[in-house]
Amino acid sequence: MLGSLTVNTILTFGAILAVVVVGLVVTYPDIAVVPVVLACIAVAVLVPLLVYPFTSTIWGAIDLAMHPLQPAEVADASAALRREPAEDA
Repeated sequence: MLGSLTVNTILTFGAILAVVVVGLVVTYPDIAVVPVVLACIAVAVLVPLLVYPFTSTIWGAIDLAMHPLQPAEVADASAALRREPAEDA
């Protein structure tokens, strides 16, 4: 949970930084502060909501890359997949 929150925060801050940089570059001589701030607020609200499902998956992949499955875990998963599903009583 904490890992996916961290990935979500990093992506959100990166998107906010991109909006600030683009907003400042586009409006450079007379910087339009209000539209840039409103765009940042919209990004700060929408990006975490939109990328949350993906950040959980990304963190799962990162965690699996950092801690690969042990051979015993692979064998247990394989055995569980081969088992017949139990019938409901």
